Amino acid sequence: MCPTHLQRVRFFVIIRIMKIISSSGGLFSPEFYKKKQKARRTKLLASSCLLLAFLIALVLFFRWEKFLISEIVIAEDIAVDRQAIAEVINAELSGHYLYLIPKNNAFIFRRGAMKEKLMETFPRFTSLNLNLEGFNKLVVSASEREPFALYCVESENCFFLDESGFIFAKAPLFSEGVYFIYKDDEPLAEPMGQRFLLENDFRGLQKFLDNLPHLGINVHTLEMGSNEYRLVLESGAKILWKREAELGLIYSNLEAFLSNADIVSEENFLGKIEHLDLRTEDKVFWKLK
Repeated sequence: MCPTHLQRVRFFVIIRIMKIISSSGGLFSPEFYKKKQKARRTKLLASSCLLLAFLIALVLFFRWEKFLISEIVIAEDIAVDRQAIAEVINAELSGHYLYLIPKNNAFIFRRGAMKEKLMETFPRFTSLNLNLEGFNKLVVSASEREPFALYCVESENCFFLDESGFIFAKAPLFSEGVYFIYKDDEPLAEPMGQRFLLENDFRGLQKFLDNLPHLGINVHTLEMGSNEYRLVLESGAKILWKREAELGLIYSNLEAFLSNADIVSEENFLGKIEHLDLRTEDKVFWKLK
């Protein structure tokens, strides 16, 4: 074979090799490329099947009755209606996520949202604990506000408020006469869960009222107007002062007035008057019944 012919053969082989070079730059034949694609599809299908199997197993795990909350235990010392509490909890635990996973699963139930809902629904709670015993029992314990006084819209429509002025529960009819009463000329439309006054203002007002018995003043009701307070005494008399007045000054004026010799000499003075008016600065006006 002559050299020229050999060169032609080599050139032909080179041309054949170039024809089988893939467009991606590999040296794979079309058959090899198809096999590689098939392997990729098989691997993808296997991964999808594994993922689907995992998701099915996960759903079955979350639906397993062993991990579903089925019992609600509410502490006996809770004054709030326990049936009402259970209804709120059951409503929060009912239903499914994505139509598959029960909301009452012990691992994923929304403890924070449930607590927030209960605190909002029952303002009497100051704190609330939701604890699991095992996986099936949810135990509810709480701290509650203590009645301190009444907020009355009408004589037969009163609510308990705590020592911070927060209104938290409907009061029974017999409560009037047992607790001090707060009233408002413009009563709250929905008192539950609201404050009679800002906490600092209420505590300052309460401190003022607590000191009045030292002056022989026995109080019964405080009426709040838009510009004034009217304090109703047990005798039925009223003491009036402006809302913006400094309570320490009001107390000092009352103390000075009631310690006056002419007033002290008047037997049962507070029982004889219709009102004491302290709305004018450094002056006290009164009217007899």
